[in-house]
Amino acid sequence: MKGCTITEKCIGCTLCAKQCPVNAISGTVREKHIIDEEKCIRCGLCGRVCPQGAVLDENGAVIEKQLKTEWKKPYIKQSCAGCSVCVENCPQNCIEISPPAYHGDINTKAQLKDEKACIGCGICKDVCPIDAIAMCAAGETAAEETKEANSMYKVFCRTFQFVMKIGNYVLPYRMPEYIEGPDSVLKLPAWIKEKGLENVLVVTDNGLMKIGLPNPMFEAMEEEGVGYVVFSDIEPNPTSDNVDDGFKIYKENDCDGLVAFGGGAPMDCAKAIGARVARPGKKVSQLQGLLRVLKPIPPFFAVPTTSGTGSETTVAAVITDSATHHKASINDTVLIPRYAVLDPKLTVGLPQFVTATTGMDALCHAVEAYTNYTYLTKLEKKLALDAIRLIYNNLLDAYNDGTNIEARQNMQKAAFYAGRAFTRGCVGYVHAVGHTLGGLYGVPHGLAMSVILPHVMRQFGSAVYDKLADCADVCGIEGVNDKEKAIKFIQWIEDMKRQMNLPAGIAEIKEKDIPQIIKWASKEANPLYPVPVIWGEADFRKLINTLRTAK
Repeated sequence: MKGCTITEKCIGCTLCAKQCPVNAISGTVREKHIIDEEKCIRCGLCGRVCPQGAVLDENGAVIEKQLKTEWKKPYIKQSCAGCSVCVENCPQNCIEISPPAYHGDINTKAQLKDEKACIGCGICKDVCPIDAIAMCAAGETAAEETKEANSMYKVFCRTFQFVMKIGNYVLPYRMPEYIEGPDSVLKLPAWIKEKGLENVLVVTDNGLMKIGLPNPMFEAMEEEGVGYVVFSDIEPNPTSDNVDDGFKIYKENDCDGLVAFGGGAPMDCAKAIGARVARPGKKVSQLQGLLRVLKPIPPFFAVPTTSGTGSETTVAAVITDSATHHKASINDTVLIPRYAVLDPKLTVGLPQFVTATTGMDALCHAVEAYTNYTYLTKLEKKLALDAIRLIYNNLLDAYNDGTNIEARQNMQKAAFYAGRAFTRGCVGYVHAVGHTLGGLYGVPHGLAMSVILPHVMRQFGSAVYDKLADCADVCGIEGVNDKEKAIKFIQWIEDMKRQMNLPAGIAEIKEKDIPQIIKWASKEANPLYPVPVIWGEADFRKLINTLRTAK
């Protein structure tokens, strides 16, 4: 393809050569410069800085000189699918994929990370396969924002979701093998030995080490003759340095398996260490994104110490880059743990607030996955409903009596089932809005889920009556028709929240932040989440106003 060319008007000022991002221009001072067409990327920067109008574009038109303040910058539309083609083609490395909004988030999108470095070349726009990038002058936005809720945008979302549904059938989702019951963690060493492993890396955190929660497991390993090495120096948000340190320990000690003991941080770090073992030649940053591992990780045993996130069933590992502080997710089905241990004794010490909010997080996973429905198979539908039934029958008991082993066991199983259901089925607007409240106001994730869930389901109206009626049926909630059952199911959620002293609304939401909340929530949810009703700005604003005033 023909590149830009320099005409006889050139006075050899060298500005173009100094500014060219790919060093495609050569020449000496006061002599006509030459552009190497093989190197030229047709960004037009040479013409925009040329004081003589001596540069022609690939079509032979003069590229007009522009002030830097007049350069257009990329505007990323809502329809961005996060494919990273623009990132890989940007000559200035000024575009990145946004960090995941929550554990397991694969709906990340492109964003301008360094506006000063952007030269306004428009290459990102040209290479985008779905026309999701527009070049706009300062202060302008693409007209696309105003159409997010119109019929064409809804068609785009549903088409995208149909393609995702088909694609999901070729991905190797699986259900981890699991053992359960009081002291089941003490059976883990024999299970490890049964799988032919001799020396495992145990990934946990210093907080759990300090209270001695893993000690019975360590003692059982020693009795069983299973070798282990402990790695616990990880941050609450695990970093690439943490992963590299753990990988080094794994290799130095000739480990042949991984045990993740704890909550989300140890789980994510252990998964990322496994990815590094599978791909030792790649850095964490090269593994972040969708399906970039693809090779099996070492045998992985997950031991959750909470009942909410479902990390022991998910495809994701969220890691923060130690150098740039950019948070991104490794998303690959090979990261789904092979084995899990659901020991209720590990959760008896959880405070009531944590029990309530993590339990509501699990309920939200199950309800959103089931009402989304599109991506689900029979397995996920059953798991979601089973999780809802278990939460209905056990969450209040676990809240009122933390030592109730049966209730604790059933809540662990509920979180496990719900995690597997939403791994394929996705979450929805409850999570999309909740993540913005966590970022803006520090609202704990589980608390945000508990507040928002009934309001979103009520606002969906008749679109979810049949699905919520199914949820009511498995709980034994009766009604004369689907509508009555759905209303009673939502009422049960609100009644249970009150009994656990959880609020009905979030008064901290500020009026000035509402546009940002809507933008972030819509960007996270659409087009990936197969929500029952695709919302526009007015719908989001209605929900937010409800959250601000609910008592």
